[in-house]
Amino acid sequence: MKKGLISGILLVAIGTFVVYWSVDHSPYAPLGEQVKDVFDSNSYRMSEFWYYTSLVVGTIIALLGLRNILRK
Repeated sequence: MKKGLISGILLVAIGTFVVYWSVDHSPYAPLGEQVKDVFDSNSYRMSEFWYYTSLVVGTIIALLGLRNILRK
């Protein structure tokens, strides 16, 4: 495999993970999940600023990876 293809696949995977992670820790969780999080000491919700920032950054990383894949 070529270097551009490998880096593209890696960037798409990282970007997808960041988007999934931010959606999983969304401040807009349903009420049932928010109540469950009160009793779980390891859970947390992101603030709106960091939620949208991580969505944008993850999307940009994934799109850069897609560009690398399509370029090669």
